[in-house]
Amino acid sequence: MKPRLLLLLLGLAAARGNAAVQVEQYHSHDFSFPARLEGNPFDVQLHGDFTGPGGVRLRVPGFYDGDGTWKIRFSPTRVGEWSMRTTSPVPALDGKTEQNIRCVPNRHPNIHGALRVDPAHPHHFVYEDGTRYFLLGYEADWLWGVDMKDPQRKSMRRLIDLMASRGFNHVMVNIYAHDTGWSPEKKHQWDYGPPEMYPWEGTNDQPDHSRLSPRFFQLYDGMMEALRDKGIVAHIMLKVYNKRVRWPEKWSADEEKYFRYVVARYQAFCNVVWDFSKESYNEKDDLLQSQLLDLVRSLDAYRHLTTAHDDDSYEWDPQLSRNIDFRTDQQHTDWAEMIAFDRARRPYPVLNSEFAYERGVDDLPSYRVQHDWEEQLRRAYLVYFAGGYGVYYYHNTAWDVVKPDPEPPGMQRFQLLKDTLSALPYWRMEPMNPLAVGGPCLALPGEAYAFYVEGPRLTANLMQLENPATASAEWINTWTGAREKAGPVHAALVRLTKPESFGKAPAVLVIRRRSQ
Repeated sequence: MKPRLLLLLLGLAAARGNAAVQVEQYHSHDFSFPARLEGNPFDVQLHGDFTGPGGVRLRVPGFYDGDGTWKIRFSPTRVGEWSMRTTSPVPALDGKTEQNIRCVPNRHPNIHGALRVDPAHPHHFVYEDGTRYFLLGYEADWLWGVDMKDPQRKSMRRLIDLMASRGFNHVMVNIYAHDTGWSPEKKHQWDYGPPEMYPWEGTNDQPDHSRLSPRFFQLYDGMMEALRDKGIVAHIMLKVYNKRVRWPEKWSADEEKYFRYVVARYQAFCNVVWDFSKESYNEKDDLLQSQLLDLVRSLDAYRHLTTAHDDDSYEWDPQLSRNIDFRTDQQHTDWAEMIAFDRARRPYPVLNSEFAYERGVDDLPSYRVQHDWEEQLRRAYLVYFAGGYGVYYYHNTAWDVVKPDPEPPGMQRFQLLKDTLSALPYWRMEPMNPLAVGGPCLALPGEAYAFYVEGPRLTANLMQLENPATASAEWINTWTGAREKAGPVHAALVRLTKPESFGKAPAVLVIRRRSQ
């Protein structure tokens, strides 16, 4: 080989070796490390110590991904140059470095970093980059288990696309569940329980809890990526107690191993919040729950929010709930009253995750309690007008029965709810029912008012609104989205009549001060 050609090839190889690992802000990148060793690879400890702009440091745990490969999944939080060094008791994994990690600005319109509680308005959320977040939830507990043997996962992606198209940006989803009592075994082609794969080696009946299943979690990765790219936060419920799962023994090393693995694998996804369990009240050992939530928080370098689904005794104990960032309730009756109760007790967001159950368009085996979409929508408005957030539950997509088509009628009405309320300064508005007779009120006195009106008329107190005659007033049909001007507001105390064309449909009346 000629000397000049050899030097050129060596120069190209050196350039490739020194090329920066380029990652967009809030996106994730996997650093892979091969190693062959004896024993259980899931017992190996591995961390990546990352240093970034301004001296920021992140200690990120790694995980075993099968085939002799360990990974550290990293998401840069600041634009600029980063470096990494690994630590592990295994020599083949220890001391690995990457000195040239370049974080470039995020260009994805649906990615805004991790979800936070808004420090200025603590009953609401905000993204890490400052973008407002009006939570519209969807319960899809079995989303991870849909068509696991289809390489394209068409049904799973169809449901995610449908959720995103209707404005849903928060999905309640389990890591794993095995089967439901109302549809045991596989009754039809849309029944995905029991699932095709398990989080551990072996089976659900005879699991090897000491060894997890990388293939199961690789499929879960695909769901997480699809949700992230659509701007949907995965509200991950780490356990569920009443869906026939053989969980590791409590207080065991295998139980801790499971929690460590899940947090290591998914913390670099910006679209994550952690929930101890679906219906956490089923865990009677509050000390265990507290310790495992503390473990999650200690391992998570990105400080994702934590919650405990529907566990009143845990939430209301200030010594225990110090590791809870927002309230997740499952309230079937006192929707507005319980939200008001929790907001008054503690300044944090309140989410009612399950207040009604919309019946399926197709009559498939499902949970015994069912509601028409009109009733579920009515309850949703009561939740939001109490200052909380809500989750949409549709029978044919909530659990192991997943049939997203035809689209349920409630979905587009929930989209209308979000469009109507998020157009307001909702994060500065407070429930102020004494300002109205005829329906609940959200108000930023003197600037913006929203009233939910089921009856024919509303009486409103606008005394803090300067020059009410110049205000804009509009009725919005909650079933169709039709809008009709309410006419001039002549006085500070006013009675307005809902348009006859709305029929039986409840309405939202929005009154706003006109811009100067």
